[in-house]
Amino acid sequence: MNKKTAPVDKLEDKYVIRTVEKFFNDDLDLSMQMLERITFRNILYYMGEQWMNWAKQEQIFRRIVKKNSPPTPVSNIIRDYVRSMKALILNKDFSVTIWPNSEDVDDQEAAKLGELVLEDMEVANDEEFLDEKEKVAMWVVLAGTTFMRTFPELDRGQWYIDGNGDMMKTGEVVSENLSLFNVRVDLIGDTLNKKRGVGIQSIKPREWVEDTFHVNLTTDEAEKATNYQKKLMKMVASVSPWKGAGLESLSDVEDDEMVIFKEIEYKPDMHYPNGRYVGTCCGQVLFAHDKMPIPIDDKGNWEYTLTDFHYYYIPGRFWSDAGVNDLISPQNTINQIDQALEVNRKSLGRSMVALASTVEIQKLTDYGEHLLLLKYDATLAGGQKPEFRQGVPLPAQILDERQVHRQVAQEAAGDPKNVMRGQAPSAQASGVMVDTLREAAEQGHTPDVMRFYRSIKRTKRKQLILAKHVYTEERMIKVAGKGNEIRIKTFTGADLRDNIDVRLELSSGISSTKTGQVQMFLKLIEAGFFSSQSEVEPEFREELMRRMGLSGFADKNNTDVQRAQSENNVISHASEEETYTDVTVEAQPNDIIISTIPEIVFTMNNPNSTPEETLDSIVIGDDPKFKYDNHVIHYNVHKDFIISPEFSDLLPDSQAILIAHTDYHKFAMKAQIEEAMQQQMAMEAQAGGGQGQNGPAARPPA
Repeated sequence: MNKKTAPVDKLEDKYVIRTVEKFFNDDLDLSMQMLERITFRNILYYMGEQWMNWAKQEQIFRRIVKKNSPPTPVSNIIRDYVRSMKALILNKDFSVTIWPNSEDVDDQEAAKLGELVLEDMEVANDEEFLDEKEKVAMWVVLAGTTFMRTFPELDRGQWYIDGNGDMMKTGEVVSENLSLFNVRVDLIGDTLNKKRGVGIQSIKPREWVEDTFHVNLTTDEAEKATNYQKKLMKMVASVSPWKGAGLESLSDVEDDEMVIFKEIEYKPDMHYPNGRYVGTCCGQVLFAHDKMPIPIDDKGNWEYTLTDFHYYYIPGRFWSDAGVNDLISPQNTINQIDQALEVNRKSLGRSMVALASTVEIQKLTDYGEHLLLLKYDATLAGGQKPEFRQGVPLPAQILDERQVHRQVAQEAAGDPKNVMRGQAPSAQASGVMVDTLREAAEQGHTPDVMRFYRSIKRTKRKQLILAKHVYTEERMIKVAGKGNEIRIKTFTGADLRDNIDVRLELSSGISSTKTGQVQMFLKLIEAGFFSSQSEVEPEFREELMRRMGLSGFADKNNTDVQRAQSENNVISHASEEETYTDVTVEAQPNDIIISTIPEIVFTMNNPNSTPEETLDSIVIGDDPKFKYDNHVIHYNVHKDFIISPEFSDLLPDSQAILIAHTDYHKFAMKAQIEEAMQQQMAMEAQAGGGQGQNGPAARPPA
């Protein structure tokens, strides 16, 4: 949303207002209004608030009063279903890959940079994107259709002074969850890109709108009338989580300081080839831009800021059904049975005591317990004893029916054995067995989960498109690299080079339960996966343990790996501004003269010398810990960094330092191998020297 308003002709103002009001007119889309009420019903069931409704004549929310029956204590199977489905969706671990536009090295590097940018966006602002992702997962189960909006938020970021001397902010790319209460779409088209436009309405403070767009808002006739969406959004946001406390005050009091802010994005057409983006409030045009918030590329590809998420598709219809819809009927029956049980427990089902005379109640204390004692006079009762009558409970058929409806709800939710809710099928079930049953239960929901992440992929692509245009100044990203080391990199949006082909792949198929992970871990130990003789690379073992949630276990070689990686990081972060000192060695035919950084201590020698000469040659930078290094591990870590694309970005002196240092590790490694071979040959010669040519040596005389 741009603060700067485009100049709009007054005649065009009337046309824009008429178009916007027609777009947001509820009477023209009765199906949309019905869909909102169904979704509102699902939300109330999720919160345990089944006794509220919208009174159209009075234009308020009110309780549905059930005569001659107490409120029902709810056994909320809908809340359990939403919780289990949300966990099923979010527990999937997908890795983001960006395919470069060409085989060019710059495009490949830009694609890798895009992956780091998206990874940083997930954890930025205290992992705000992951919170919004969780909201979307809940809304898609409750409502069937929900949205995530990706747009440039110019109110965020750091302050700076522009060319005119005005204080501005750098802005950020933001992705927020929007419910269907806030969205209006064109009736034409069963997919979002087929819609001629999308509208977003939200409740904003009047003062914020006036200060941001420099206008004075006047409440028009349309705003004077009670707005259904305004009340509904306030209701959902503010209602008590139990029995509608405070509902009357919410329904009767209007907040004049809050206004409805409306935005519409129009797709490109003949008159507006770059699309259009307009905003209104209280019958006034705030802005009208002849371009969409997400810029169109050179090939004419365009995107709405909205990304739609669907649960149950219905052929030929844009709006999808929610999974909660199938659970309303069994939930109502369970509520009615619970209500009948409560009434029975307080009336016919209670035991009774019949006495023939009056009763006195006396309060006693026995062993610290307070008791009420019923006393009666047997002479006045004519010698009749008290009669105890048991209550009349409801038949067992009632409880059986309740159980049947719970099973129906479980099957409708696609979890017959409650495996996805964390319940094991039996006490003897192993972790692997639970994983197998869970996977079988999840197969029916796999299309829904994959559809969710396809929409997440589209959201991430929009983030990259906007990052190119918003991040015009240098930004910094912090991500975790291999071995969980911290990587800090600077970039600008132009560095992405339009590489926005985002792909999501399921990153791991390892056991999802802790019991299954422990059993798999024990089996790997039995198979020698973690033994010193194993041929599995340490990096692969570390990655496997990380995905199994066992990253706290350290490999014995991790110290050498981390030390080698820290040396790479020190060299890679050297800049031209740092002070370099030339260290001169006596000029020999095979010697080289390089520059070194005084803060870094490396062991480096002449790489053209033989191993014997190298060990005796002059050391340019002496590292006292070098002799304790595992030269094989250090050599492999440094070699991988040298052949990586990042190495080409280093300064020439830094490259020379690291190459010389790596070569010395190689010479030291060869020297160790030759020394070990000589020791082995000496031991074999010593063992063979005690034997004669024709057999074992003769024993000496006693």
